[in-house]
Parts: sequence; structure tokens; C-alpha cells
Amino acid sequence: MAIYYHLCGYIGEKVLKKEPNVFGGWRSIPVTPRAPKTLTHTKDEIEAKAAQAGYFFDTFSDTMWLEQFKNFTQLIRELSKQASSGTYVATTDIANFYDSIELPRLVQKLRRDVQGELHEEIELLEMFLALWDRRTTGYSRSSKGIPQEIISDGSRFLSHYYLQDFDGKFMDYCRRNKLLYVRWADDMLIFGPSKRALEHAIHRASRILLSEGLNLNAHKTRILSRNELARNRGLDVLSAIDSRNAADFRRKLRSAISWHRQGNQLRLDTVFRASLGYTFRLGKNAKTFEKNFLFETVDENPDILATLNDVQLIRLISIADDPKEMFVKVRSSCLTRPYAGARANFLLLIRKHSRGLVRIGISERLQKSSVEMIARESGDSVIIRTICAPPALAAIP
Repeated sequence: MAIYYHLCGYIGEKVLKKEPNVFGGWRSIPVTPRAPKTLTHTKDEIEAKAAQAGYFFDTFSDTMWLEQFKNFTQLIRELSKQASSGTYVATTDIANFYDSIELPRLVQKLRRDVQGELHEEIELLEMFLALWDRRTTGYSRSSKGIPQEIISDGSRFLSHYYLQDFDGKFMDYCRRNKLLYVRWADDMLIFGPSKRALEHAIHRASRILLSEGLNLNAHKTRILSRNELARNRGLDVLSAIDSRNAADFRRKLRSAISWHRQGNQLRLDTVFRASLGYTFRLGKNAKTFEKNFLFETVDENPDILATLNDVQLIRLISIADDPKEMFVKVRSSCLTRPYAGARANFLLLIRKHSRGLVRIGISERLQKSSVEMIARESGDSVIIRTICAPPALAAIP
């Protein structure tokens, strides 16, 4: 895992391109002339901020990933307000993206772009990718798919890089047809003047992706008005949070909930995370309304707990009426997930916030038994048992 992580970062510095309006690459922070001034930080500023957050000392840190997502969301918010962006926007993503990446094609691209350098590094990477899933496939070499979950920073680079050829070809198409293309990982948005123009663009994107061995997700492909996009992504709620206007936040959140209950699409996970952070910051000024939204969302969508990082988890547990009950609920949700990432985040919660958990009523005994339970239930995961569980146990007072 350490070698894979290092190889991705080392090779990434050589081959990643910073394209306007394209986000999601490992340590690749693109900027765009259309974006607000807050997006145009220098590389030194970005890395200094990441260092302060412990990014370079914590393999599992998602600091840079979250920073990029914030920038991406700010850009979408700006574009949804601008008539010059176009009347409509197409949204889509790639079906089974990580699992569909063709390894021989990926390696071929890397060898092409390093121009004869890094031969041994690419050879090592190729070997790792062919055998990373050997526990389930035996030692049959894989030709498709890259790892996900807790070593995903490296995989984010590979997936981002894999789409660079597509980005170049599709950007050229969009420029010729006066469209605007934005990408976050495999989440794509195309702004344009008419539905017909966007239908043609989707067809073109599909053809280009097919040549890369990828397919658009037909079930998630939609054409919306700019206003519908804003509502779909909860952008009004995010704007109210950024302005720190609690009354406006509650009005916008109530409107978003009503919109969703009428059967309209809403990026509930995005609204949930943003509302969680803001509710925690409100402290004693938080109202029953926003707390109920958070707790009801957790009850109706328990899988969302397994997607939260350690900071989000401690915040959710802290504002719960019964912190112990919420702690146990989070633990149960993480155990039901088939992947290691959720369990790693739960153990990171204890490792980093054990004393804080004690202060809100989560006893040392419960924390210890929870770590032992996670380790016991993760018998086939060397990462959980040897890297994540021991420091979590050691951090308990």
C-alpha cells in the first residue's frame, strides 16, 4: 500500500495536467478564470493549508479532496447564476468508473506521457494494479479495475489521469459548439443554450468515452435548467451557510426538504454534510429543526454514516440527544459496509477524538470494546488490524 501510494504521487507530479474547470486529481488543484477569486490560491498557499491540516502526515487525510470539492461547488454555484453559462445544463457520470478502468490502456498512457522516464516506477505500478485484489481473485492478473476506499488518494490520481485524453477531446468539442464543460472526478456537467445542443454533446461524450472502454450512466443522465440544477444540488442551502445567516439557512433548508419530498432529485448527501457542519458551529443556537433534519436523514439513509470522516462523525455524535446511542449507530453502520474505508474512519474517530468522546459520555470501555469489535470483524483486512486498530487502542486514555 505504501509503495502504491508513493508511486501514484511521484508519477502524478509528472503527468497530471491542470485544466480549467476540471477537478479531482490527487494534489492537482486546478483554477479557472471564471471562478471566484477564492479559487485562485497559489500552489504554496494550498500546500501550506494542507500541511496545517496534517495532510502530509496522515495517509488517510481527505483534506485536499475536500478542498477541491469546495472549489468545485463554488464554481457550480457561480455558473448556475450566470445567464452567459447557458439556459440548460446536462449532468451525468461514468458507470462503474473505478471498476471499468482498463489497466493495459492506463499503463500505455503513462508510458506515452513520461517519454521514456520512470520505467521502473511504472513497472511496479503495473504489477501492483494487476494483483491488488488477489485475496478475491487469487493470483490471476487483473486487466480492469483500480483500488478504492482508504488508499483512494492514489486511485483518485489514476482515475483523474485516465480521463485526461477524454477531457482534451471533449473540451475541444465544447469550445467549437459554445458549450461549457465542468468535471469533478467522474461527475460531469455541460452548460449550453438548448436541450438539443446538450443531447448532441452527451452523444459525443459517450462516443469518446467508449473509445476509452467507459460508458456514461444512462440512469443518471439528465438535462436541467440552471435553476433546477441549483435546487438539485442544494446550492441555496450552501450559499446561506456561507453567509452565516441562520434564519436564511433554515428557510432554504426547509425549501430544499419540501422540494425533495415532492419527488424531485436532491443531492441529499451534500446538503446533509453542509448542514451538519453548520449546525455544529451554531452550538447552543442550533434549533430543533435542523437537528431533526440530520437525525431523520440518518434514520432514513443509514448508509450515509459510513461515508462521513472523523470530524463529521464527532460532530454528529456531539449534537445528538443521546451521544452514546449515536456512537453505537455509527459503529453498526460501519460494520455493515463491505469495504474497509468506513471502518478505518470509525477507528480514526477514536484515535483522534477519544478524549472528546469521553467528555460527551462515550466511556473508555465502550471505545475499547468498539475497536476490538471492528478488528475482530475485519479479520481479512491487514490494513484495519495492523495499521488502524492499534493506534486507536493506544489513543484511549
